[in-house]
Amino acid sequence: MNSRLLLASLITWLSGCERPGGPHAVQPVAHDSLAWTQSAFNTNCRGCHSQGAEGAALPLMNANYWAVATDAVVIEAIAHGQGRSMPAYLADEGGPFTSAQIVSLVQGMRSLWGAKDGATGGESVAISPRVIAGDAGAGAAVFSQACAGCHGPQGSAGSVIDPLYLRLISNQGLWSATVYGRSELGMPAWNQAMPNRPTGLTAQEVADVVGWISAQRPKQQRVSDAP
Repeated sequence: MNSRLLLASLITWLSGCERPGGPHAVQPVAHDSLAWTQSAFNTNCRGCHSQGAEGAALPLMNANYWAVATDAVVIEAIAHGQGRSMPAYLADEGGPFTSAQIVSLVQGMRSLWGAKDGATGGESVAISPRVIAGDAGAGAAVFSQACAGCHGPQGSAGSVIDPLYLRLISNQGLWSATVYGRSELGMPAWNQAMPNRPTGLTAQEVADVVGWISAQRPKQQRVSDAP
């Protein structure tokens, strides 16, 4: 790519005009149907939340996600955005959706991709969808035993304690990745079998290991727990 084209592409990306996840116009389809849910997701969400390695954010076509995330948490994230990476989608904040449409979108996504065991809203899973403070000292041992083989400095899946990685991900992002996993990339959810942990982690161990990973950020890179 020549330098002039590269510069033009960069300006377009920075302007936010065509960036994945940017709000688009409300679809003129009844918002109480799964067809509307799929259309709204494809138009507004797929660029970041698609299933597969190309997704820039956590895939939403993931039953592990819907087993933990409550409707209230997902509605809040869509309505008001998260950090600097995800804009607000509520019409009152410049987005394309009404409050009723956001509720329908969340309910539709849960119907499409959630567990089929009748559980709804994430209330049946004993772990928080939000960051819980843990013991970083205890988390070091958990990381060494259960995570380092894939996510240590020499890990097969890339280091999660690399300063560049930690610059890009928030504490909430670390928590979400640990809790929900990335099944399409072979990464188990928190309570699924992993190296040296056939039954996965406990909720306390998740808090501890996320606390330890986040503590590895250089001091000048420390971020809040905001998504």
